[in-house]
Amino acid sequence: MTPSANLRIVFRAPAGAGRGFGHLTRCVALGRALGIRPLMALRGGRRAREAALALGADVITSATLNTLAALRPDVVVIDDPVARDAERWTRAARRAGAVVVTVHDLGLGARGADLAIDGSVTRPRKGSARGKVLAGTRFAVLDPAIRRRTSSPTGAPRVLIALGGGPHARRAQAIAETIAASAPRAEIRIAGGFVSSSSGRSTDRVRWIGSPRGLAGELAKATVAVVGGGVSLYEAAAMGVPAVTVPVVKSQVPTVVAFARRRAAVAVPYAATPKDAATKVVRLLGDASRRKSLAKRSRQVVDGHGASRAAAAVMKLAAGGRR
Repeated sequence: MTPSANLRIVFRAPAGAGRGFGHLTRCVALGRALGIRPLMALRGGRRAREAALALGADVITSATLNTLAALRPDVVVIDDPVARDAERWTRAARRAGAVVVTVHDLGLGARGADLAIDGSVTRPRKGSARGKVLAGTRFAVLDPAIRRRTSSPTGAPRVLIALGGGPHARRAQAIAETIAASAPRAEIRIAGGFVSSSSGRSTDRVRWIGSPRGLAGELAKATVAVVGGGVSLYEAAAMGVPAVTVPVVKSQVPTVVAFARRRAAVAVPYAATPKDAATKVVRLLGDASRRKSLAKRSRQVVDGHGASRAAAAVMKLAAGGRR
């Protein structure tokens, strides 16, 4: 089998305040599992490029479909839920002679790849039968740095709120202030996304932080995490951090519901108020038994080794060589 360092692999993903950075972080995670520094063809602006560089990726300047023809990669990995864009890059990758790997949530994105990876907790939509499909949380692609916690944090309870930056900042601030008013001992940290550490107002007990290299360090210190229904939820589950899930877009609702049904997280309805979310957090802070149960169940749902399994499959696919 050709070593991954000898393969030319290009990753394509969107990133930005509106779309979020989960697709980018997943590409970087797969690159790390492959033992390479990922080469990114980003769909996004300056801040997306800065985030990719901070995560340890290289970025192709002004990447277009013609970029693939010039680079002639061995493998193109596409992690984009917008089917039209993903399919354009799939066709360009095939014209360049590359094998195509697509990474999905709930089956969203381009179909018909040589290898499709969908680590969703709930059953994804059926895709094309052209290639192999790796489905289920055994293949949830997470940063290899994400490690299961061996013990719960001690001292004052700490809440990490990670709903992303941009339009979600106001909701995060409202949740934090409501928790602070109801749980006087709690320390609350709000991760403002990859591009900002000052999206909201910090106080003695509510502090905004940047997360340019991911959330692993902050999750490790959290008593409870408040996350959306994206990659951060899977990261919290793999680490065994009790999570209250707040879907920030409707497409995250099936994931949030699936975790709750498996008793692996506490779900907040999509239309819930910040007070509803804060109330669930405060209750969980006061219930050590439930936190322990959630941590155990979440680790059973997501074991954190999906990236290495996905990388092995990519390498096996690449061993077939250029078309």
